[in-house]
Amino acid sequence: MNDIIKLGLRLFLFSLIAAAALAVTNEVTKGPIAEQKLAAKKAALNTVLPGCDYEQIEYENLADGSELDEIFVGKDASGNVKGYALSASPQGYGGEIPITMGVSSEGYVTQVYVGALQETAGLGSRVGDDAFKEQFIGIAADPDTLRTDVDKISGASVSSGAFLNASEQILAYTKGTLGIEPHAGDKDAILAAAAAANGGAAEEAAPEGGEAEAAQGGAATYEVTGFQPFKVDIEVDGDGKIVSIAVPEHNETPGLGADLIADEAVLGALVGQSIADAKIDVKAGVTLTSNAINDALAQAAKAAGGTAGGAATYEVTGFQPFKVDIEVDGDGKIVSIAVPEHNETPGLGADLIADEAVLGALVGQNIADAKIDVKAGVTLTSNAINDALAQAAKAAGGAEAAAVIPGDPYTVKGMNKFTVYLDVADGKIAGITVPEHNETPGLGADMLTEEALAAYAGADLAEVQVDAKAGVTLTANALTAAFDQAAAVNGIQRSAAEEAAPAEEAEEAPAEETEAPAEEAEAPAAEAEPAAVAESAAKVYEVTGFQPFKVELKVDADGKIMSIAVPEHNETPGLGADLIADEAVLGALVGQSIADAKIDVKAGVTLTSNAINDALAKAAADFGPAAAPAEESAAKVYEVTGFQPFKVEIGLDADGKIVSVAVPEHNETPGLGADLIADEAVLGALVGQSIADAKIDVKAGVTLTSNAINDALAKAAEEAK
Repeated sequence: MNDIIKLGLRLFLFSLIAAAALAVTNEVTKGPIAEQKLAAKKAALNTVLPGCDYEQIEYENLADGSELDEIFVGKDASGNVKGYALSASPQGYGGEIPITMGVSSEGYVTQVYVGALQETAGLGSRVGDDAFKEQFIGIAADPDTLRTDVDKISGASVSSGAFLNASEQILAYTKGTLGIEPHAGDKDAILAAAAAANGGAAEEAAPEGGEAEAAQGGAATYEVTGFQPFKVDIEVDGDGKIVSIAVPEHNETPGLGADLIADEAVLGALVGQSIADAKIDVKAGVTLTSNAINDALAQAAKAAGGTAGGAATYEVTGFQPFKVDIEVDGDGKIVSIAVPEHNETPGLGADLIADEAVLGALVGQNIADAKIDVKAGVTLTSNAINDALAQAAKAAGGAEAAAVIPGDPYTVKGMNKFTVYLDVADGKIAGITVPEHNETPGLGADMLTEEALAAYAGADLAEVQVDAKAGVTLTANALTAAFDQAAAVNGIQRSAAEEAAPAEEAEEAPAEETEAPAEEAEAPAAEAEPAAVAESAAKVYEVTGFQPFKVELKVDADGKIMSIAVPEHNETPGLGADLIADEAVLGALVGQSIADAKIDVKAGVTLTSNAINDALAKAAADFGPAAAPAEESAAKVYEVTGFQPFKVEIGLDADGKIVSVAVPEHNETPGLGADLIADEAVLGALVGQSIADAKIDVKAGVTLTSNAINDALAKAAEEAK
C-alpha cells in the first residue's frame, strides 16, 4: 500500500511540474507567436489592398465546408471603401495553402498574397511563384470566368486546383453576397498604384520557396522552416555583400537550434561575404536549423540576382517523409546529394541511405537522367530518392526532356501509396497510367497494368466507376480516389459510387460483420451449423501487427484448420513480412485443432506473431471452445509515443515483479532513441524489479524515448494495482 501511495505522489508531482512548465512556456511564446501572425496578416493586407485602413468584418451565410477564413474591408483616408481582402486556407498536397485576395470596389482582382507553403518544392510550391500569381492581377472578379483567365499548373494540379477552388469561393462571395459587379481592371495602373502606396517601388515578388517581406533597415525577410518555422532578416548592399543578418524571433530547441542562432560566430561571420555563395556549416544535431538559415541565404542570393548556390531541398515520402538535399552545377551535373535526417527503418531504408555506393555514385551524373536502382525490400525508400532526383531535374530545366508521362499526377493510398497520372479532355479520360507502385502481385497490382487501366480510357469522368473485386478493395478505392481528385480539379461533379454487391461487402467487412446470415443467427444455438459456414468460405479476421492486416481462416466441422492465409499486408520486409511468407509457420497450422492452435512468438517479430495468434483466438471463439486463458506471466502491450509512436511489451509475475520488458519494433532515431532501446543494460536491468516503482533514468538527448518507456512502466503499474 505504501508503494502505491508513493507512486501516486510521484505521478502527481510529475504531472504538476509538467503542467506548470507547459503553462510557463505557453505564456512566454504566445506573445511572439501572436506578433508573428499579426505581421504576416499585415503583409498580406498591404500587398492586396495597399495604402488602406483595414477593418475586419464578419462573413455572412457561408456554406458548410467553405474554405474562407477572414474578410477585411479596406478604406482610404476619407473613409471611402476601396475594396475587400478575403483569405482562405484550402488543403493542398502537403498542407494548407494560405491565400489572401484583394477585390476592388470596381469589380476586379487587385493582387494575390500566398503565405508560407508546405507544398512539394518545384511542383505545388509554384502556386507562390510570380508567374502564377500575376495571372490574377486585373481580371474580373467573377467566379464564372476565373478558369478562363487563370491556368492551373501542369504537374501540380492538386495544389493549383485547390487554389482555384478557393479563389472561386472568394469571388462567388464578393459577387453574390457583397454585390460587387465584376469588371476587368488595368493591370499596369493597379501595379503603379501599389508602387505609389508602397513608397515608389512595386513590391518585389518572393523568391521561389518562401515569402519575402520588407523589413526594417533595408533588410528583406525570408520565411524558412527549421525545427519550427521562423524568419531571417538579411540586408545586402549594391555590391552583393551581406550588410546584416538576424533571426528576430524563433521557436527552435534550447541547447540546439536556439544556440546556433544565438552564436554570433555563426551569423556574424556572414557579414561582408558575397550573398552569391554565402553559407554556414551544417552542424550535427542542428541540421534542420542550419539548412533553414542556408535556405534564407539562397533566397536572398536569388533576390539579389546572384546564383542560389548550395543544395536545394526536396520533400519526399518513403516509409516515412524525409528531405533530400541535391546540389546541381551550371552544366546540370550533380555536385552533392544527401539525406540529412530521416526516420526510415534500420536495416532496410536506413541502410540504403547510409550506403555511400548508392548516393555517392550519383555525383557527377547528369540530373536529367540520374536514378538509383530500386532495391527489393526498400522499394519505398528507393522510389522516394528517385522522386527527389526527378524534382531536381525539373527545377534544373530538364523536366521537359525527362517527363514522358502524360496527364496530371494524383497520389492515393491503396495497400501502399502510388501515383495515378490522369489526362482529362472534355470531361473524359484521355489517358491513365500508373508508372510505379508497390501493390500486391496477383491482387492490387493486376488492377494497375496497362491492359487493366486501358478499360477506363474514353470513359466519362463524371460517371466512371471502379469494380471493387474481392481482395483488392484497397487498390480499387485508391483508383476511385484518383478519379474523385481529378474531377474536383477539373470542376466536374462525380456521381455517387454504386453499392457493392453483398459478397464484396462480406469480403472486406470486419470480423464481427462476417457472421452467419441473419436467419442463422436467429436460430437456437443448438441448431447453428458452424461447419457448413466454414466449408463454404474462409472467415476474415482483422488484426494489427506492425500495421493492420487481415487473416483468412477456414475450419472444418471437427474444428480442424483447413487453410490459413494473409492475402495482403504491409509488415516490414525482412521481419514480419518474412514470418507471413514462411510456409513452415502458417502451413504447420493446417490440420491442427482451432481450439489450441498457436504459432511461436519469434523475437523481432513479436507484433506480427501476436497478430496471427489473435486471429487464431478469434476463430477459436467462432468455431470451437474459447482459447485457453493467457498465462499470468504473459506480456501485455502498452502504446506510447517517443520521437515516434511505438509499443512496449511488459510481462509481470503474480507478485508484481517484472519478468520481461521489450520493444519488438520501433522507428526511433538511429544513434539516439534506437540505441537506448537496444541497450540491454537499460531494459534488462528492469527484470526482477517491482513494477510499482520501476523506472529508467532519463538520458539527455533521448528524453522523449526515455519518457515513453517510463510511461509504459507507469501504465503497467496502474494495471497491476
